[in-house]
Amino acid sequence: MTVAVKTTVEILRFEPETWRAGAALDALMRTSDAVEARKTHRYEGGADWLLLWGPGAPNRWPIMEAQIAAGGRVIVLDLAYWSRHDKIRVSIDTAHPQALVMKQDWPARRLVADGVRVADKWNPNGPIIVAGLGRKARAQYGDQVLDWEIGMVRACEARWPTRRVLYRRKQFDAPIPPGVTLAGMGPIDDLLVGSSLVITWHSNVAVDAIRMGIPAVCRDGAAAAVCPSELPVEPELLPVQTRDRFLANLAWFQWNPATESKAMWTWLQELLA
Repeated sequence: MTVAVKTTVEILRFEPETWRAGAALDALMRTSDAVEARKTHRYEGGADWLLLWGPGAPNRWPIMEAQIAAGGRVIVLDLAYWSRHDKIRVSIDTAHPQALVMKQDWPARRLVADGVRVADKWNPNGPIIVAGLGRKARAQYGDQVLDWEIGMVRACEARWPTRRVLYRRKQFDAPIPPGVTLAGMGPIDDLLVGSSLVITWHSNVAVDAIRMGIPAVCRDGAAAAVCPSELPVEPELLPVQTRDRFLANLAWFQWNPATESKAMWTWLQELLA
């Protein structure tokens, strides 16, 4: 009789740890019966999968690279694209799942259950929103991000001189490109209503733009699976079928660890089989 060999998983935890990260990793550890999981506080290697929180932190990058170089996979967790009070996002080997999200069609039931707002709020003559990165991402990518953002702002001002170009900070104390007009820090959906284009290196705002029916340009992140990376001659909406499929699929990369951790383990095993 053949005995099934369980996938081995190293659940690596870092200090300090946010309550959200701790709660998610605790729930996954409690419900890891289908795999052979062990908790570590220092990377040991040797497991089929490495699971960790916060791939944007600089001390994660060498560890992720080492795990992949050894032939393993890395399961990375972070705050969700929507339903952020309850859910976490999941990606494989990279911070965001753009390489996987459109590889197959998943049922739309998770998106429907989330009740996420999907709208058509595009104004082709409205303002352009440039969404900045946070401190961790700027540390990861360096000065090239600031140069790229400044270039995008200036290109938009030259191409569409009658439109306002607004810069949305990731955090109140995040760096600001010189000479930009700041957007408000209110709810992102309110800011996006009536805009003509969203531009970002890889902020989750690009996913919000897709939800709200706004064209987006991004270099990285989940939305890069369906959005251009270069400034278009004129912004164009995603086809509705593409938008709906992207959002339905992305909902499968978000899980509530308090109620869905066992289902998440099952989904990961199927995804990486």
